[in-house]
Amino acid sequence: MEQQVKILAVDDRYENLLALNSILASSNYDVISLQSGEEVLRYLLKEPADHIAVILMDVQMPGLSGFETAELIKQRKACQDIPIIFLTALSTSIEHVLKGYHVGSIDYLFKPIHPKMLRMKVDGFVNMHLNHQKIKIQSELLHKRTLDLEETNRKLAEAEEKLKQQNFLLEQWVEERTSELVDAHEKLIKSQEHFKKMFMLSPSLMAIRRLSDLTYLEINESWKQYTGYGDEIIGTTLDLLSAEAGDSMNFSDVIHNCKVKYETKSKEIRTALLSTEIIDIENESCLLEVAVDITESLRFESEMARLAQLNLVGEMAAGIAHEIRNPMTTIRGFLQLFRENDRHMQKEYIPIMLEELDRANEIITEYLSLAKNKQSHQQPENINRIIEMLLPLIQAEAVMSGKHVHFQLKDCPVIQLDDKEMRQLILNMCMNGLEAMSLGGKLRIETYTEAEHVVLLIADEGIGINEEHLEKLGRPFFTTKDEGTGLGLAICYSIAARHQASIEVQSSEKGTTFLIRFPIPAARIQG
Repeated sequence: MEQQVKILAVDDRYENLLALNSILASSNYDVISLQSGEEVLRYLLKEPADHIAVILMDVQMPGLSGFETAELIKQRKACQDIPIIFLTALSTSIEHVLKGYHVGSIDYLFKPIHPKMLRMKVDGFVNMHLNHQKIKIQSELLHKRTLDLEETNRKLAEAEEKLKQQNFLLEQWVEERTSELVDAHEKLIKSQEHFKKMFMLSPSLMAIRRLSDLTYLEINESWKQYTGYGDEIIGTTLDLLSAEAGDSMNFSDVIHNCKVKYETKSKEIRTALLSTEIIDIENESCLLEVAVDITESLRFESEMARLAQLNLVGEMAAGIAHEIRNPMTTIRGFLQLFRENDRHMQKEYIPIMLEELDRANEIITEYLSLAKNKQSHQQPENINRIIEMLLPLIQAEAVMSGKHVHFQLKDCPVIQLDDKEMRQLILNMCMNGLEAMSLGGKLRIETYTEAEHVVLLIADEGIGINEEHLEKLGRPFFTTKDEGTGLGLAICYSIAARHQASIEVQSSEKGTTFLIRFPIPAARIQG
């Protein structure tokens, strides 16, 4: 881009510079305002001199005067040809005018300056500068073209000798390219045939539509078979596909594996996974729609989910029946004994029956604790405080069983917790860890912050959990203990779910580690 011509306006009074800028305002050149001779010299050292058309300089300035500045400018070879016009309001004597011409100026104007005259003088110098630049450029171009012409003449002599060889090579190249084009055309025809076979015989529903108006251009056999529409749809814009309820999308855009509904000719609503691509056919943009019908798969998945729920209900019912049957059998036996012997209830038997009834009630209470919709009273709480309150109880249990407990609680932010549920979760986890270890084993309890979570770590040094049992952890009534209902760990998983927490289990022959990650509220992360 050609740099704009510059006019340097030099005056120590700001209002004079404003006046000059107002008089000389033009899109043909750029007026640079400077307030001292020193500023002019610094500017000329940094900027190329061949872009400056003229310098308008006040004579009387603090520091370097206009005359002194002009003398220094003219001493520099690159700036010797820059025209300088002196402006003054102090002295109109011939001595000052002659001194101005002597130091290198080409004109001397007295203030107040006639705006039109100044503008005409500056325009004249700008035109002279532009013409000079054009002549300089044309001279350089002429010199370059002369050199280029000489070089061209030299190369023409060499090129003429090589022309025959190039013509020969060109003929060979044309023959080879012609052969390649013929081969490429044959391959293209085969490729089109293969695409057509794949398109027509694909088990997926496929259609090609004009992108501009979504007119059907081609459909395959699967499309006809599933939708019931044949060639009568060609040339129409009938859109059988619609987004799932609550979704919105533009079917003319590229889509990957989006679930859609489509209506068959017999008014049956089916489900499919839709993918689209924009392709070019005969220089026309088209939309390739590929839909995989998943109606039967969804029905199969729904049925499998129903069967899985029934199976889980059966397992839970069997577990409840097994656990409650034992205390009920004991109570029934005592009652039958009293009936057959026609005796009054003995006082020592009543506590046994009450204990069995309490046991059955406890099993039912624990089972109800698994409910996801159980009301949870969560409030801002620090997990370390809850653990510290449970320390004496956990340590006492460890001492009684000949084991050790190691705590490492790091500073953690306050999160939403239900105090009662967290005590139940921590005690269940710790008691399970203590029971899993032999004498001398160490239970490790740690808390720390990780990314956007507060982490509770409970690790034991037991024999670990078999891999086949890991996936069953947290399932109601599943237990590896000889005694127990199998509801304790399931309750822990339910409590974690109500706190939007995740439980990760790492187990080996050296022990088992439970990592419970509680989310930190977004407001506390930002804070």
